[in-house]
Amino acid sequence: MKNKIVLFLSSVFGVGYVKLAPGTFGTLAGLVIWALYAPAQYNLQLYWIISILVISIVSSSLAEQIYDVKDDKRIVIDEVAGIWFTLAFLPKTFVFLFFGFVLFRFFDIKKPWIIVKMQNLRGGLGITADDVVAGIFANFILQIINWYF
Repeated sequence: MKNKIVLFLSSVFGVGYVKLAPGTFGTLAGLVIWALYAPAQYNLQLYWIISILVISIVSSSLAEQIYDVKDDKRIVIDEVAGIWFTLAFLPKTFVFLFFGFVLFRFFDIKKPWIIVKMQNLRGGLGITADDVVAGIFANFILQIINWYF
């Protein structure tokens, strides 16, 4: 039963089992959850991103052990953590959601040098850290755009 719960969480309710681009679909699932349910108050958003960070590290670490594969593609909870870091402390508008998705996927796929180094961390920390850093990069750009416009 414990394994089923871990796999259910780490795959974001089964989204990670999509054959084509599970990371993209995991990101979309995280974006939809954020858009529909994340609180508008920035101090409460902090609790959300801390919670997803802990859930991602723990569940992806356990799922990696169950699958016995390093950073298995079915583990997409890290994409949710990354997109939530991307969207944190920004207005919940279509423009920020759209460009947040695009920027996060760009950094997650292209993986600039520091993001690649995060993948060298072991277990769930390594699985989650690269996506969180990609989300922080994307959030930084969006914060500048938000401040400028």
